Amino acid sequence: MLKRHTLSEKAVIVATFLMFFISYVFENDSFGAPLILACALFVIGVSNLQFTIAPYHVFTLQFCLYCYATAFWALNGRMSISKGNTIFITIVTMSAFYAAFSRMKDNVNLLLKIIMWSGYLVILFSYFYYGFNRILGMSEGSARISNAFNNVNVIGMMAALVVIIHFYLYLFEKHRKNIILIVPAIIIIGATQSRKAVFEVIFGVFMLYYLHSRRGPKNNALPLLKFIMAAVIILGLVVMLSHTGMFSGAYERMMGMVASWTGEGEVDASTSLRAFYRQVGWDQFLQTPLLGVGIDNSPILLSRVSAHYTYLHCNYAELAACGGLVGLISYYS
Repeated sequence: MLKRHTLSEKAVIVATFLMFFISYVFENDSFGAPLILACALFVIGVSNLQFTIAPYHVFTLQFCLYCYATAFWALNGRMSISKGNTIFITIVTMSAFYAAFSRMKDNVNLLLKIIMWSGYLVILFSYFYYGFNRILGMSEGSARISNAFNNVNVIGMMAALVVIIHFYLYLFEKHRKNIILIVPAIIIIGATQSRKAVFEVIFGVFMLYYLHSRRGPKNNALPLLKFIMAAVIILGLVVMLSHTGMFSGAYERMMGMVASWTGEGEVDASTSLRAFYRQVGWDQFLQTPLLGVGIDNSPILLSRVSAHYTYLHCNYAELAACGGLVGLISYYS
């Protein structure tokens, strides 16, 4: 990954690797943000950067400014300003990496590899943090690892992303080595019992096989047959794993979510609570449809109708309630 790059580019690659690792492992620590900023300053120091305004800067900055604007009518203006500050710092920090990678060759694949290997390091850190026996034990039962150095769903989705990237490199770049490393990543997904992570890895791998099957000649039926066979194998593996101890907890949580849609079966407590959070958000959206109650003010909404003080656990409901229609358009643009 480093052979074809100059010394300064290698330094940028290492700094980016560390930045991704720090952003996951030190998410809840006060020194996490300063360390990421230090990585960005290092990139600026070793690179002769030429900053240019790109769509990334424009669209992210306009949402940042909207966060600040909502402070004027927010339930708590300081919360909106704090979120705006976070996004502004993110723009400034990421701009250094953006400028550095925009000049590198094959920068997309390079970034994917950096994310993948830093993700594997986070997975290794997770095994040491929670303990190998504890993670393996949770993967084989219905227990779930707790939120610690980061949110458990974030850890699971990161592991799912690692699996997807590794499969992409396996299929499209012919990187056959180290594919066995996806096994500890899959075990982590099982230990987190994250429904998002399970759906992400299944859908991601399925789509990769689909896109890979379309690379062959259009008049050749063999790629289509390969895709159908791969789809059957993937579905078969999903069914098999759902009945093993490793994914039994995730399977039960998935079935609880399905039950909430169909109205049949038992809805688990987590799904019921998230449905309540979403409803609070949509109810508020109907009352303040245009501008909302201020970005990042959802905990105040929940505290008014329950004993909970947290975000709405649904990005659409969160933005609809806090930012209104303008906020939804601003963010998702």
